[in-house]
Parts: sequence; structure tokens; C-alpha cells
Amino acid sequence: MKRNPTKIALILLLFCFNGLYAQVMLKEISFKEQIDNSTMIVEGEVIAKTSFWSNNLIYTANTVKVHKVFKGDPLKTVEVITVGGVVGDKALMVSHGLKLQKGTTGLFMLEDSDVVDLSTNKSTIKQFKPYSDVQGFYRYNLFDDLAANPFKMKQGITSSLYQDIISITKSSYLEVSDFNVEAFNKSASQNKSLALVINGFSPSTVSAGTKSQVTISGSGFGTSGKVAFPNSNDGGTTYINALDSQIVSWSDTEIVVEVPADAGTGKIRILDDIPLSYETATDLTVSYAELNFEYDPGTGLEAYQTRHYAQNPLTGGYEWRMQIDFFNNADAKASFERALETWRCNTLINWTVGSSATTVDDVLSDDTNVVRFDNGDELSSGTLGVCYYWAGRYTGCPTGDPVQYFISELDIVFNDDVTWNFGPNLTTVLGEYDFETVALHELGHGHQLGHVIDTNAVMHYALSFNEEQRSLTTDDINGAADVQARSNTNSVCDIPELPPMTDYDGTCSLSVDDAFLNEAVKVYPNPSNGEVFITNDQNINLKSLTIFEMSGRKIADFDLSGNSKTKVVNFQNVSKGMYLISIYSDEGFVTKKLILE
Repeated sequence: MKRNPTKIALILLLFCFNGLYAQVMLKEISFKEQIDNSTMIVEGEVIAKTSFWSNNLIYTANTVKVHKVFKGDPLKTVEVITVGGVVGDKALMVSHGLKLQKGTTGLFMLEDSDVVDLSTNKSTIKQFKPYSDVQGFYRYNLFDDLAANPFKMKQGITSSLYQDIISITKSSYLEVSDFNVEAFNKSASQNKSLALVINGFSPSTVSAGTKSQVTISGSGFGTSGKVAFPNSNDGGTTYINALDSQIVSWSDTEIVVEVPADAGTGKIRILDDIPLSYETATDLTVSYAELNFEYDPGTGLEAYQTRHYAQNPLTGGYEWRMQIDFFNNADAKASFERALETWRCNTLINWTVGSSATTVDDVLSDDTNVVRFDNGDELSSGTLGVCYYWAGRYTGCPTGDPVQYFISELDIVFNDDVTWNFGPNLTTVLGEYDFETVALHELGHGHQLGHVIDTNAVMHYALSFNEEQRSLTTDDINGAADVQARSNTNSVCDIPELPPMTDYDGTCSLSVDDAFLNEAVKVYPNPSNGEVFITNDQNINLKSLTIFEMSGRKIADFDLSGNSKTKVVNFQNVSKGMYLISIYSDEGFVTKKLILE
């Protein structure tokens, strides 16, 4: 990512005065605006979840047991409606939407919901939706006594959060059910004397949402409990629990757990009902994350990986169609196409763009992968863009196969009420958002990647205005390649596998820096019997080389650092065939085909 020092200085100055950061797909809604526009403000715990259809979209009703009411009627239970969920064999997920786990506690800023539950067993509980979507929920981290949304962190739930609300509403809260944060904190502090010891964990670097496992060793773990990971959606300020089904084994001295999709880099915690919380001494590094759908096959919630397929029989992949207003905005169209090209050229994802506009202007499951601006206030306050991913579920085909989720449709919606920089030049006006950066990030979600906590990565959870992130890191590419590997291999049921974009040289346009690198760096002989020479005529500082199968699966990394203009790379342990090699420098990277004989 290229950063302008002057812009960074201005942004840091704003940080010093405002103490905020920006979520890549969001713009901040002030605390006062949230309170003023909410019809109901409650503290509560999610005790149940049910998904349903409404207006051809899937929603989830999150039943919340109310502890305190700061604004609105003294209701004991409310339902918070969020977009996305699983109904039958159909599923919908939304990037940057509010994700709530059963057992999650926090403060909800709510407004009346206009979503109509069309199911026959619909609830009679009063329904609301979060005001400003994901920003409308302050998730509690009770062990550290703080509450956070993607923009704000309130240290001291009773001393700061409660008091800040009261100072605006000019009235105290109403106790509805027994829940005392201070008593919890006191109990947690007293129980620290219990003899639980964490000696360490391995491995130290993993990927999330890929069924990667971490083994935690120590003593005094007991026979059961929860394992919590830093929440990648808020930078690790709060924690999310691994599902019970992701606990592979638990003994008094060792816990083996799968790393959940929303886990980010940071310290792992072991939780108990006492309450008790212990964390590892060092950070777990999460290099990349993949999206999962959660579904209960009858034995409890489980997390399932997703895969692409050949949605369009003519192209063998997915065709994006631009809604007519978006299509006619030449700058927005060009910016989106540059972002799309970045993914295609680096991961070989089989994505094409329709040559004509479409009149489709919704995000319904209609087999059209639409790109468009929002209509009216369709996107919640503060949202810059959203990717919707529809999936179908297939089970037992052929007999004995596990559950498979296929991405059946992708839709991306951008907020038209934003000061956008469509490029190709970098942002210049303070407060501008870089459209290509936002498009690249949302397309990453379409590629089935989740958030990470890594400021260099496209999928980093946060990015301030006036910053650009238009290049993919090795981790971004590796995550996408892993999704590609399972998408390119075998068809399941009647769903064809997704072939890679094989006509690489004829369809990818490189940036100026990458074009220069492409010209300066030569690879020979090609075809090769395994020994390959990399020449560097322009004294470019080469860093590394990664070799991929044509399916996109990474095989190995090689170090190219050093002063020599010619580097020798030995591929003699790699099977014969056609491969892609990505060569990285300080300025960019270039990908070339290589044939091993």
C-alpha cells in the first residue's frame, strides 16, 4: 500500500483529537446520533436465534433477554433483526453486518423494524433492528470491563458507558433482570487464584475458518469450558467463542480447538462459568481468514466452509453485471474493474464483467451478480458498501459426503451518499474514501475471505479515510488460493467445479509498476527441467517467489533476497506440469507461467 506522508500526518492529527479509527466499509456515526435516533436502548444477552424469509431475503431474529433499559419501554425480551441466516437449504451472509452469537452480551441501540416475518410460527415478541447496523451494538468484554463497536471502545461499562448514555438521555436506566457488571468483575478477580496454568500453544501461526487446529497445553483446565479468540471485526477489542463443535478435545492438561472464522491475531483465552478467564502469554497470528456458514445438522451448530462453482456455463465462472446507473458512471465502472482485475490476475478467480448494463436493481437470489449503488437509505447509516453472498447447501451426494455450501450468487452495493475518490489517482481531499480500495475489499469477501487484523492486508478490518490499499499481500492471495483449490477440484452433486481463469496472459492488465517489473525480470529456461534462473536487469530489490498450481493452490515459497542479479531456484521436487510463479519486490509483483518438464 502506498501512503502519502502529508495525508498520514493529517489523519494522525485527527486521531489525536477524536480518538477514533475507521472501519473499511463504514463511516462513523456519533454516539449522540445513535442515542437520539434509537427508539430503544437496552443491555441484554442473546438467548436464541431463528432465521426466516421476508421479501425474498433471509433475516435472523435474535432473541435478547433484557437486563437494563436506557431508553424505551420496559420490555423483558426483544428480538433484534439482522440480515442473513440459514433457512432450509438456502443461506445468506452479508459482509459488515451484525453477527451475534448465542450468549453474547452487550448494549443494543435499536430502532423499530420494518421487516415482516412471513413464517407460520413467527414470534409475538417486539422486533427491532440495530440503528446504524453493526455500529448499533456495543459488545461487552466482561473480563476486561469494556464495551466496543467497530469505532468506539468504552473502558468501564458502568463508569463510562452507562454514564455517557445517562448524560445524553438525562435519565437513569431501569433494571429489568438481574445482571451486575461490577459483581461479575469482582467475582472474576477473586477467582484468579484458581490453579489454571497455560504453558503455551502450537502452532503460532494459523488461518481462520479453515478447520486449522491449535493445541493449548497447561494444567487445571478441568473437563470443559469455552475457548475465546480476538474478534477480527473490531481489532481484537472483544472476543468471540469457538463453537462447541469446534472443540476437538478437552482434558485437564490439553485443549485442541479449531480456529473460528472471525478469529483474529491476538491472545487466546480460556473461559469458565465461575467466571474465570486466562489468556496465553503470546499472540496467535492469524494470517488469513475464510468465511463459514453456521448450520445445525441436528447435533448442534457447526461451521462449514464455502466453495465457488461454475455458475455461468458460458464462462465457466461468475459474470458480474453492473446496474445501469453504475454502468453509466464511467469513473466508478473503471475503478471497480481495476479492483476486479487485481483479484483475477493474482488468484485466477474466474470472474468476468458483462459487456452491457442490467436493469436488475436488487440483491435477491435471482442468479444475477449485480454491482450497483444503493437506493435511498437502503444501506444503514454509516455503511460504505456491502457484499451479499447467497449459498446453497448440498448433503450426502454422493452418499456419505459431508455438508457442502456453494456460493450461488454475489451482489455488491455501494453507498452513493459518500465523497468517493474513483481514481486512478490517489485521494487528495481530506475525508475522501478510495473507491478502488473499498471495491477490492468487498470483492475479497466475494472471494470468501473474512477479516484479519493486519494493517498491510486488503482484508484488514479497518482503514481510515484518505488511505489506499490497492495491492494484495501474499496472505490475501494464499487465502484466496485455498478457496480456489477446493473450488477447482471436484464437482459435488450436480454442481460443476469452478475452472481457473486459464487465459491469464491475454486478459490481465498490469499496473505501471508491475508492468516495469514484468519487463525487468526474466525467467529461463521455460520450459525447464527443474532449475530456473531469475534475472534482474534493473537492480530491483526482489524479495520472494511463490509457486502455485494452475488451480490456485500454493506449493512453496522461495527467498530471492540478496545482491545477485541472477537467482537460481530449484523446482526439481515439483511434479511436471504447468504452474504460475509470483515474483515479489518492494514495489510490487508479477506473475508468470512456468512449464516443468
